Amino acid sequence: MTSLQWPAALPAQQVRIARPTDQLDAVVAFYRDGLGLLELDRFAGHAGYRGVLLGLPGVDHHLEFTEHEDGSPGPAPSRDNLLVFSFGEPARVHDVAARLARGGHGAVTPENPYWLEHGAITVEDPDGWRVVLMAERLVGSPGPVDVELYRGERDDLRPLFELAEDSPSSLESYLDTGRVLILRLRGEAVGHLQLLGGSGTDQAEVKNMAVYEGLQGRGLGGRLLRAAFALLTAEGVRGVRVATAAADVDNLRFYQRHGFRMYAVERDAFGPASGYPEDADIAGIPLRDRVWLERPLGAPDSP
Repeated sequence: MTSLQWPAALPAQQVRIARPTDQLDAVVAFYRDGLGLLELDRFAGHAGYRGVLLGLPGVDHHLEFTEHEDGSPGPAPSRDNLLVFSFGEPARVHDVAARLARGGHGAVTPENPYWLEHGAITVEDPDGWRVVLMAERLVGSPGPVDVELYRGERDDLRPLFELAEDSPSSLESYLDTGRVLILRLRGEAVGHLQLLGGSGTDQAEVKNMAVYEGLQGRGLGGRLLRAAFALLTAEGVRGVRVATAAADVDNLRFYQRHGFRMYAVERDAFGPASGYPEDADIAGIPLRDRVWLERPLGAPDSP
């Protein structure tokens, strides 16, 4: 079992990561105002150095940025020198990323595709050092995860299907169609992906997909998509499409992060005629239009 205690052989009480820079004010603004770390202290006039301490977070783990009056630092050693933050849920990641973007620091493509595959956002500071904003946990994953073709009764998966479908009549029309990939966590079904089409077709469709809410933001949806991509590619399918509500900003973001691009809008697809309440909304956005997205198979995930 992994211990969560500080190792007895290294009884340190505080830890600091220190880095020089030639543009102290801009770097501090990135980490303090953009990322949101608390400024703990600052100093000047020490052997030609001035510097700022930021909590990482709190007061026991610090980032220290220093600038010497004669200069000295070069660029970041590589694009894989990273400071990684795990937030536990996508909304928090995107809040921080949006704040950084407003300060002129938009997302960049990571050197290691692992971060994209897990839905992380990578941002460069003014010196070219990179910060990774990640929704899922870095340590203490939810447990062993398996994805497999489901061969049981579809009605047993109805609670999962209902997470992604608000119209009972629409759900009844397709519940038993296609194939279903099931995602199991410690043997329990916690997510699914329904596929229409496959071998012998040019394009398949992700019809219904969901992960239980308490487990969202941990990369499990990405696991399901990657399993579907691998299955369809092996069958010779050339592309896959998916439809989601224009009002569902989180879904649109999720699919685009996995390589999908929008190609059509179906106006007034959601309403009483198709079994949806007339006043339905998602986070205050009226549920009206359907957006279609597609992705060629064999292509890498995109930011």
